[in-house]
Amino acid sequence: MHFTVKKISCILACPIISLFFSSQVLADKITLKIASGHSPSWHFIQLTQNYFMPEVKKRVKEKTGHEIEFVEGFSGSMVKTTEVLEAVQSGVIDLGIFCICHEAQKLALNNFPMYLPFGPSNPEVSVQATRKVYDTNPELNGQFTKYGQRIISLVPFEPYNIVARSPILRAVDVKGKKVGAAGPNAFWVENAGALPVSVPGPDMYTSLQTGLIDSMIIFLSVMDSLKLFEVAPNFVDVSFGAMTVTSLTVNNRKFLSLPKDVQDIILAVGRDTELKGGVMTRELGDKMIQTVKSKGINVSTVSESDRKVWAEMLANSPREVARKYEAENKLPMQKIMKAYIDATEAAGYKWPVKAKLD
Repeated sequence: MHFTVKKISCILACPIISLFFSSQVLADKITLKIASGHSPSWHFIQLTQNYFMPEVKKRVKEKTGHEIEFVEGFSGSMVKTTEVLEAVQSGVIDLGIFCICHEAQKLALNNFPMYLPFGPSNPEVSVQATRKVYDTNPELNGQFTKYGQRIISLVPFEPYNIVARSPILRAVDVKGKKVGAAGPNAFWVENAGALPVSVPGPDMYTSLQTGLIDSMIIFLSVMDSLKLFEVAPNFVDVSFGAMTVTSLTVNNRKFLSLPKDVQDIILAVGRDTELKGGVMTRELGDKMIQTVKSKGINVSTVSESDRKVWAEMLANSPREVARKYEAENKLPMQKIMKAYIDATEAAGYKWPVKAKLD
């Protein structure tokens, strides 16, 4: 009888113990390291901190019972701006936010918006068109897969324009001038006769102050945050376009180790982040225009006719870029460029001059 009572007690207790340990597995705490070389002064880091991270935590807790804890490493505390792709690949961090422009060789194909200047200046149109190209051309996601990660979200930049020491109204005004430019966008001014100079962010102010450069291709919010107008009091609205070349990626091994319902939430929030990012970036640009005007900065706008002349100077360059990468890396750059042009036109955008790709 004594043996039977003990046996019965065990039978009754075992399911309770099993249920207890099952609940621990079902409601575990998941820690994810997320980092960038950029600081929270950048809008895409703000978007990540203020929407993506809290929204993932909220949905995961409500819908799965799991708990997500993000360990942040922004402002270069874990990785530099040029190290994010490799850090995600190696698993040093789980998620990374970076500008694809910093990976001009490894992610050349994904830099396609940069090679098509004078595209849409509305960030919402830019990000939606770019997403359409990604979803219909698996080669783009395949570039990230090669480096052990997958893309979760794309975020557009504000329209690229120029901050200058002296006014610029036409392409001819940059001829012979030294213009700060970064890699993929150097030909935007080089084809107009300018001398592109690579200038990192921290050196922009002193480079303009000392005359090392006469102007800089950059976004309006950066012009303001770095106080560039103190040494270059001219904002030139060229409308080179809003380029969607910022990505949030996740290490593929880490992602696949997560419960399926958590994976689905991360991907869904990533897509929602894109939509919010388009709106946020447009509103930021509108706000910055008003801020600049209120400070008495000289604002000039390149006319539509002069913008067309400038665009004509650059019309052959996308084809040259496409042929280069297709020959060297077998990348379908021309196909991707055409897809982006088609996607923007489908959204109602009219290019001042269409790139001569054939």
